Amino acid sequence: MVGVVTKGCKLGCCSPEVAALPRGGWDEAGSKIDGRRTEHLRREWAATSARIDRMHGDYPKCKLCGQPALRLDAAGLCSKITESHKTQRVRLGLPAVPAPAPTGRGRGGRR
Repeated sequence: MVGVVTKGCKLGCCSPEVAALPRGGWDEAGSKIDGRRTEHLRREWAATSARIDRMHGDYPKCKLCGQPALRLDAAGLCSKITESHKTQRVRLGLPAVPAPAPTGRGRGGRR
């Protein structure tokens, strides 16, 4: 039959019956998940987080908070405007708030 799951989920944590729940186990409002799918969501979230971490692995890191960023300011800080970031910029003689990113083509370039 088309659309019937026979081996469980692709992560191997759900039985065929649980993997075949309508709407992936979410209720009508999409706000509550069937308890039998919580492990599946945990595994999906962990896999997604690991993929994002790998993608950001080569990004420069903020010297203050360690956040990966596409670009850092002259002080080596990310674009956050928390008090600690503002204080560090002022200590180094820079404006407390970083200049906005240049406009133009953006990250994606032409499409």
